[in-house]
Amino acid sequence: MKRVFLAAAVLASVATVSIAQDAEDPFADAVEMRHGLMLQMATDIGKLGAMAKGEADYDAAVATKASANIAAIASVISMDQFPAGSEYQASADSFALPALWASQDDFLTKVADLNTAAAAMQVAAATDVEGVKAGMAQLGAACSACHKAYRQPEE
Repeated sequence: MKRVFLAAAVLASVATVSIAQDAEDPFADAVEMRHGLMLQMATDIGKLGAMAKGEADYDAAVATKASANIAAIASVISMDQFPAGSEYQASADSFALPALWASQDDFLTKVADLNTAAAAMQVAAATDVEGVKAGMAQLGAACSACHKAYRQPEE
């Protein structure tokens, strides 16, 4: 019987810590969601980048799938994943700089540029490795423009 009470006490403690953590950072889910989106995009960009650098053979099927994933992710990026208050040092694990909220129109313009680059990559990726190289230049520029302005570099 003592073991049951001990187990119940441990579970109650863990649940209390989890609830307290959620209460401390109401933006944890939004930050985790945008990290997941960016991680998937980075994975697919990595596949295309490896082809562009000659580190992997050009594979039309892989390039087409990766570019479709990038375009799909780019199409859902909006202020929904960046609620006010979820910035660097205010929300755990966030790298979003406060400038993002101060310059939302510019941020959304950069997101539109990413969507344009992602759409161009979809067309280019289906052609050949030279198309992938050209698409990577535009895609890389779109990613860098946003990250330089609105993302705290990882330490």
